[in-house]
Amino acid sequence: MTDATCEMSQYAKEPPPEWESKWTWRTLDGGDRAMRGAMAHKLFQAPELHDAARRGDQRKVIDLLDRRAFGVDDPDPGGRTALHFAVGFGHESVVMELLRRNCDIDKRDDWMKSPVDFGLQAKHDRCVQAIRLEAVKRGLWGGKGRVAPLKTYWEHCYNMTSEEVEEKVRENAEEARKNYSRQQENDTQSYQEQLKSRVKQAIEAKARGRKRR
Repeated sequence: MTDATCEMSQYAKEPPPEWESKWTWRTLDGGDRAMRGAMAHKLFQAPELHDAARRGDQRKVIDLLDRRAFGVDDPDPGGRTALHFAVGFGHESVVMELLRRNCDIDKRDDWMKSPVDFGLQAKHDRCVQAIRLEAVKRGLWGGKGRVAPLKTYWEHCYNMTSEEVEEKVRENAEEARKNYSRQQENDTQSYQEQLKSRVKQAIEAKARGRKRR
């Protein structure tokens, strides 16, 4: 193992002494950020409120908010609120509790994702519908897609609905498939032409050898 490999291995196991970042070295469940497997996508340890929302612990969420240990819209280091976690992990009862407390339903994290984006990505339709209906009740005005009047990440950043993005993806995939098919045909034709040329050259070389005899 080289020195560089050793250094990389050590860095992956523990933070260097000069580590300074708002992203902690611990994951949501207190594990190591560098761990492998299904949990490796977790970026940092969540505050107590956000962890309770992630686990669907409604009683804990109520207790923390009633004691004012947290504000309903307090963000974690990545700008995500408890609603992001509740919707993203499909805990409808916690979602309804947070909505009852007038939480911000369109808060965006550091990646410009709102709770509805988390719900759409994880396919928690009932949670998405709950915050969408709340948006209608509050008279929000904005999106034009399937979760209107909320705005998805695509609408917020690119002025495209998720439906328009999906259609664009399908179009690009179809175009890529056609290009691949055309390339395959061209490659096959080129191969056949090269094969014929080599066979012809071999026959001509063999014929020249016979003439010399």
